[in-house]
Formats: sequence, structure tokens, C-alpha cells
Amino acid sequence: MTARISNVTFHAADPGALARFWSGAMGYPERIGWPAEEVAELKEAGLSDDDIAARAEAWDGDPAHQRFYFTRYDHERRQRNRMHIDITPFDDRRATREELEVERDRLVALGASVEKTLTGSWGPYEEFAIMMRDPEGNEFCLQ
Repeated sequence: MTARISNVTFHAADPGALARFWSGAMGYPERIGWPAEEVAELKEAGLSDDDIAARAEAWDGDPAHQRFYFTRYDHERRQRNRMHIDITPFDDRRATREELEVERDRLVALGASVEKTLTGSWGPYEEFAIMMRDPEGNEFCLQ
């Protein structure tokens, strides 16, 4: 047995809104709230509507795809992310700069912002990435 990543978890001021952004970014269907049977079980266990709204997810249900999980966090963020995710529009090849620029524009239309463009090389390999932020300021790179 080996470990695997089960969720990428974000602290969020508005978990539902951030889940909608990441659903759009990843091409997942947009979920509005939790399934009715889960809500009934949570309420039976004593949770309020606000407690239930304090968590959200972005996922298409495919175990081969990454699940993003969002939980309400009301505290001020004091430093930049020590970890970030890198996303790409393709799973079978490297994207061209032009393709990354098209994807950047799509993500901006969903609510992301561009932090800066990163260019350089690592030995003989060209590096190109677009550092971005989701609607709540979490850093990610498009490459």
C-alpha cells in the first residue's frame, strides 16, 4: 500500500464560490450544495445550514480525477502560500504558449487573476508558466 492524495484542500472565506471557480477551471460539473440525503443526515446530527455551507467540493466523481475540498476559514492570511498547485489544459502533452494564453483568458473570465508570467530555463529546457490567483488569492500556476 502507498499513500495517494485524496483531496487538495483550501481554506476559504466562501467555500461554495471557490468550489464553483475550481469546478469551472477543472471542467467539473458545478455542484450546488450537498446531496439532499447527506444534508438530512447532517441536520439530524445537529448541524445548521451555516455549518453545512461551511464546506464544499469540486469534483466530477471520477476517482482518477483530483477532488478539491473547501472549508470555511475566517482568519487573516498572513503569508504567501508555501505550497501551490500547477494545472495544465492537457493530460497527454505539453501545452504551447499560445494554448496557455487561451487557457489563462478562460480562467480570468471565471474569476482568476494573473500574478506574473514566469520564463526561464532549467538547463536545456525552456520553462514557461503563468502564475495566477483564484478569486480568494490562492496561488496556482498554469503550465
